[in-house]
Amino acid sequence: MGACLLAAAPGAQAFNYGFLRTSVLEKLTAADVEIGSRATREALDSGEDLEWTNPATGVRGMIRIPGTVDVPNFTGCRRTRLDVTAGDRSGGGNYTLRKTPSGAWNFCTPPR
Repeated sequence: MGACLLAAAPGAQAFNYGFLRTSVLEKLTAADVEIGSRATREALDSGEDLEWTNPATGVRGMIRIPGTVDVPNFTGCRRTRLDVTAGDRSGGGNYTLRKTPSGAWNFCTPPR
């Protein structure tokens, strides 16, 4: 799941993600990422928690939306907890995301 967000981050192509080789992300297939991405967008749009599974691989995830908050320069940001389990590996993270005018969800990073 984190792979979806990492891929969307500016400069993702230029960063060395070698440390992820032993993470749950290494185990995800393209179909896992697609199913997880769709579920994440649905949860973010609705503001409701959502579980997902890829029956073909057994990979599963949970998206939790504990709340909507305003941060400097952004309103309606979603606090989000993403968790993924693939085989013997699991991982997750907490994020704050905002919906852009185009409808995409991006990291909500307040100005420094």
